[in-house]
Amino acid sequence: MEDTVIPMELEGNKLQLFLKVTEVQVALCEDALNSEELLKELKGFDLIVYDSFAICGALIGELLDIPRVEIMPVPPNAPPALVHMIPMPVSYVPQLITEFTDKMSFLERVLNLGTYLGSQLVINFIKDRPMNAVKVKYNIKPERNYLETVSNPELVLITADFALEYPQPLLPGMKQCV
Repeated sequence: MEDTVIPMELEGNKLQLFLKVTEVQVALCEDALNSEELLKELKGFDLIVYDSFAICGALIGELLDIPRVEIMPVPPNAPPALVHMIPMPVSYVPQLITEFTDKMSFLERVLNLGTYLGSQLVINFIKDRPMNAVKVKYNIKPERNYLETVSNPELVLITADFALEYPQPLLPGMKQCV
């Protein structure tokens, strides 16, 4: 990672860096899935707790049939949260990268929809497809795709500060624990 990713960050090549990070994550996941020692050690656990950016945690949990808890350090309107079916009507909840408020004009709502669709497309090509290939390669519950696996943890803990990062009112059915 130090030899490939950090020099790209220093050079400022963001697109190449984004694509390379995906390659590195896939390689790290394959290394974990190939490590018999690691998998043998993890088999004894009752629960796997992982960060939502550790995209292999879901595959390891599903491979070993261990319940999973995902810690999500971003607000529910960020692209990584889209897989968890958090109610987020696009006409009401602004996407994180737009920096709109909940009082959007019609044009801002259209731009918000475009951002939402673009985020879905990018996540599909950059993360879901390569990780689905890993899932198929290691024959991890082939009846489900990677997106279904990731979107199905037992519990998702959102650690973002709602007052600062999610300025609109909570939607019905969402509960804030303090």
